[in-house]
Amino acid sequence: MDKRYHFIGIGGIGMSALARILLHRKIPVSGSDIALSYTIEGLIKEGAIIHRGHSGEIITPEMTVVYSSDIKNDNPEYQAALKLKCKLLHRSELLAQLIQGHRSLAVAGTHGKTTTSALLASVLVGAGLDPSFAVGGILPQFHANSRCGHGDIFAFEADESDGTFLKYHPFGAIITNIDDDHLNNFDNRFDKLVEAFRIFMSQVKSPEHLFWCGDDQHLSKLQVLGKTYGFGAGCDWVASNYRQKGFHIFFDIKREGRTYKDIEVASIGRYNALNALAVFGLATSLGISEDAIRMAFRSFQGVMRRCEKKGAYEGIRFLDDYAHHPTEISVTLQAIRNAVPEQRLVAIFQPHRYSRTQSCLGSYGTIFDQADELIVTDIFAAGESPISNLTHQNIIEEVQQASSISTQYVPRSALSHMLATFLRPGDVVVTLGAGDVTKVASETLSALERTGTAYSYQQ
Repeated sequence: MDKRYHFIGIGGIGMSALARILLHRKIPVSGSDIALSYTIEGLIKEGAIIHRGHSGEIITPEMTVVYSSDIKNDNPEYQAALKLKCKLLHRSELLAQLIQGHRSLAVAGTHGKTTTSALLASVLVGAGLDPSFAVGGILPQFHANSRCGHGDIFAFEADESDGTFLKYHPFGAIITNIDDDHLNNFDNRFDKLVEAFRIFMSQVKSPEHLFWCGDDQHLSKLQVLGKTYGFGAGCDWVASNYRQKGFHIFFDIKREGRTYKDIEVASIGRYNALNALAVFGLATSLGISEDAIRMAFRSFQGVMRRCEKKGAYEGIRFLDDYAHHPTEISVTLQAIRNAVPEQRLVAIFQPHRYSRTQSCLGSYGTIFDQADELIVTDIFAAGESPISNLTHQNIIEEVQQASSISTQYVPRSALSHMLATFLRPGDVVVTLGAGDVTKVASETLSALERTGTAYSYQQ
């Protein structure tokens, strides 16, 4: 490894994970970002030097400068690194270096990567394998999104969104699904995205440790090696007898004539049963005991921003979920509805990026139907420039044409005030989106606390 690393945009979930691993390896790390955050505060405590804002003056020739696909070419630090002839590494290139010498286990797929990789990491730690991992979310039990262990296994999330997952040649892998997201990085051609997944799967070194979802129609057409998992009877690992009780799911697993009864996971939704099934299969192939897997599943604390419980006030519960693609939103709301079948479910949706909103038009119509009330707020730009004639209103009109759900627009700046007067005891509120909608729960709780005392909700 090089002697000193500087991360442009160190607060990003993928960047911060790698920075933390370097710090644990006693390698000096610095970085910059436009604002401080919980993640950055954690890195500072671990020894990172963080600069607020971007400036070319903080770049020096001896640095290895790490950047992500979100960093534009005109970024002053990127330009300074070019001028000073610093060594430049894309985030994926650094990750490829970090996993060298390990039995690396990748988790890829359009949806479910973060939860699946977090569950896999939890199983590996619980089994005493002392793994390293880097995932796209904060794991509450570790208060971090990465870990630097002394064992020979490194579990990580392989991101297809920019095509960089093709830089990895992991020992084993889980492939959750393929959906039409991030097509702007594949010339807006779904077939090119599917082909990228085929190539990635061919790069997995051990087919015995490659698990892919046999229920996914696009994966099934690739005719690749590995083990299949799913609810379909033709899969190698089959889930059955699925049921959900509150915020826990239960199912059976069948494999070569053997049945594992009543697998319990502290999570919700059929999609998480599939994720757990994949982890169960891969963990078993690694020689991890059934008891260790079951214990890790039952004690799994989830991932921040994945149906995360944010608090409550006078019987009003707040949940927060990163879901921003129509497929993710639909299955998330269905799972929450199953957990709270009798309560009024209020969904607050913040569309993410103008480009994604535009590409998903035509898919919003009925995805919110499991909710009783839908509030749509402003599009979160994430650095993108607006697209002409594209606003939140396009989504609202699409929903109103296809669904009878009560729908309204509320500006982002007015959400907490509106909710403080709109909500009533017994409501379950879920914020949906990858932007700052995650702050709405705490903002609304603060507004409600002015007339009482909020309390932390425990399932």
